[in-house]
Parts: sequence; structure tokens; C-alpha cells
Amino acid sequence: MILPEKKERENRFKLALRMGLPIFFLGLLSIFIFLNQPAKDITSSFYIGATLILAIMIYFFLYMIYRGFDERITDPITNTFTREYMYKYLKKEILKENYTVMLVSIENLHSINETYGIKNGDIVLKRTVREITKFLYSKGIYNFPLGHIKGGDFLIGLEESKDEYLSVMDLMCLKFSSFLINNIEVQIVGSIIDNNFSKNLDYMIDYLFEQQSLKKSSKEIIKDEDMIDPNDLEMSIIDAIRNSSFKIYSQSVYDKNGNIFLDDLSAKLMIKDKVVHQKVFIPVVNRLGLAKEYDLMLLDEVAKKISLDDNICSFSISPTTVREAHFLSYMKSLMDSYPAIKNRVVFLLSEIDYYNNITRYSQTIQSLRRMGISIAIDRFGEYHSSSLYFREIEVDMVRFDSRYTKNLKSERYKKVLKGLHESVNSLNSRSWIKMVEDEETYEIAQEIGIDIIQGKYLDNLKER
Repeated sequence: MILPEKKERENRFKLALRMGLPIFFLGLLSIFIFLNQPAKDITSSFYIGATLILAIMIYFFLYMIYRGFDERITDPITNTFTREYMYKYLKKEILKENYTVMLVSIENLHSINETYGIKNGDIVLKRTVREITKFLYSKGIYNFPLGHIKGGDFLIGLEESKDEYLSVMDLMCLKFSSFLINNIEVQIVGSIIDNNFSKNLDYMIDYLFEQQSLKKSSKEIIKDEDMIDPNDLEMSIIDAIRNSSFKIYSQSVYDKNGNIFLDDLSAKLMIKDKVVHQKVFIPVVNRLGLAKEYDLMLLDEVAKKISLDDNICSFSISPTTVREAHFLSYMKSLMDSYPAIKNRVVFLLSEIDYYNNITRYSQTIQSLRRMGISIAIDRFGEYHSSSLYFREIEVDMVRFDSRYTKNLKSERYKKVLKGLHESVNSLNSRSWIKMVEDEETYEIAQEIGIDIIQGKYLDNLKER
């Protein structure tokens, strides 16, 4: 029996006592009064009182049953703690000197529900909990709180620091990275943090989900040395954005003839004289609802930079900012202030979820293009939405996801990229790849005819 089941049994016993004891004592009181009342002296008021007592007993009994539904502490599907109880439990536990929280997620649960039905999805949830529990038991880890947070996401609380469990989590994720339940493939991913990071549970959980997201997209996860105390991070990021405290880095991007085509810009915030990478601060910016403020700050700095040189510059901007009601008027005002930026700015747009009001989005994109802003769809081949947007919206460039570049020496990837390049060109857009690191990859890109090439190999080539 796992800890949540034990706690649920204890909780139900306590609830039964709360329900039964008051009724029991009321019954005893009624019997005592009745027995000590001579039969000849029993009046109608006694019967009325007894009836009222009985009515109160019945009401109290039904009320406690109703309240019992609200006091369930385990999820009926998985028999793990509910989110509310798990949060309440962990908030006390993380105040200890060393305590670790692990997030384990069924990465493809949505696909399982869509393909095999919700009932099979529930079976997958139950069996996954059983397999995770069995695995941890095999490593000598017992009586740990396990809670179902949402969908396929589970939190596990563990005594001691995360260093004690890193190898266990890695082994678990490796073992269950792809396993079968009733011939249904289940994919598991995990992340881990301890209370040395923070003793605020909300910060810990946000960090765990950020790590999960980075793992799912094959990005580099945040290293310990890059972490900043989240209690300080939020206020520091707000201050950095309000004070425009950041550095802009650029990398030259080349056309197929080896000439510099544009500078690709990226920003890093300066917090307490430390350079903070986007992978650290962008999730916080989004969570705090500061994406628009950050984008506009960056836009203003880019406009100043372009006004001082002759280069075309590209940079990533949030599609939600672009779709904001007053963004077009802001851009008109900015271009009036910095007329030199016309035809010299490239917006790189990408997002995980597809925006359904595609007509409005397309109209906004075309308005920007008419102003002299070039539009590039980024992360093509990683985010499904990027492919859908390219199908629906006219753009100037398409930047392929870096996994195409990394696998370009594979004949299959080469043929796929060639086909995509031809499709992009046929729709009057330019193809763009990044992270070209060596001569062979560069030569394959040229052979395919990729229009825009970016990477360290070309930078080193120019330095020779």
C-alpha cells in the first residue's frame, strides 16, 4: 500500500469518527432522558423535543456525508494524493533542512486519450503510478508522498537533497522513456529540484515544469550555476526590464554566396552584474505577463542600433505581442521616430500553440510587411504551429529547426530538407538554417541551395 492510500484510510477513519461520535452521544442523551422520565409524566413537548433531536441527528449525518466528498485526499483514478492535498503536504515538508521534489510526466498522455480513448488513458495513469512506485521500492525508497497534479503530471516528495536521487531519476526515466501498457506506448520524462533552490513550493513547481518543457523540446536544461534564487529573480527581472538593463549579442548570418545578409540578435538581461540567459528569464517574463513590455523594450533598443549602422537585424518577438491590439500603431510610431529601420528589421515568430483566428493574424503580418518589416517563421519542423502558419500566411523567410542541421548528413534528412526548401522557394520565401558547425554540413546546405545560412563555421571561416 502506497503512502496516499494509507493517508486516505486514516482520513476516512477520522471522518467516520467525526460523523459517528456526535450522533452516538446524542442518541445516548435521548435514551438517558427517556429512561429517567416517568411514563405518566411524558408530555407532548417531550415527543416534540425527541423529534427535533432526531431531525438534527439526521441532518448532521447527511451533512457530514456531503462534506466527506470534499475531504477526499486521494485521486479516484490513480489513488495518489489530490493536487490540493499534495500541495498542502509538500509546503510543510519543504521547510525541512533537505527535501527534494520530483516531477514525473507522461509526455504523450493527450495522444493516448485521443487515439485509444479516455478509459485506456485512465488505465495508463494507474499502471504508470504502479510501475513508478515499484521502481522506487526496488531502490529502497518507501513511504513517499505521490500526488496527481494534472493530466499526466505527478509530484513525488523525497527526504534529503536531490543529489541523493539524481541517478535514480535518470535510471527511472531511461527505463520508462518508452514502455508498453496494454500495447500502448507510454513515454515518461522527469525533472528534479530540492529546497536549496527555494522553500517556496510554487517556485519549485514552476522550475520543474520549465525543465520538462526544455527536455521535451531537446533544449539544454538550466544548469545549477545558471540558477538564481527565485525569490530574488522575479523582482530582479522586473527591475532589469524597467531599467533596460540588458546586453544585445549578435551573430552574422550569410547568404548562399557567403556574403553577410543580416545580424541575428539575442538579448540577455543583466542582473546584479551577472549575464542571465534567455532560457532562465524568458519563462519568468511570460509567467509575470511581461512579454509585451520586454518585447517593446527590445524593439526600441534594436531600432536605436539599426539607426547607427547599415545592417539588417533579426530577433525573436512573441506572437502574442504582435497580435496585441495596439502593436501596429506602436510600430508606426516607432518607424516615424526611426525611419532608418524600414526594410532592415526581421521578426522571428514561433509559438507552440496554433492561434485559431488566422485571418486576423495574417492581416497583422501583412500590415507589418507593408510597413517594411520582414517576417520569418522560426522553429519550422519542431513546432506544429510553424508549419500551419506557413501554410496560411505569406512570409519572407522560414528558419528551419536546428535538428535538421544536426542531422543533415543523414540522406533522409537531406532529402526532406531539400523538399522543404523547394516548397519555401515556390511560395516566394527564403529558406534559412542555423547552427552550421562544420564544412560538410555547410557544403550540403549549399548543394541543397539553402538561401540563408547561420553558424559558427561561417564565422570561423571569415576570421581565417
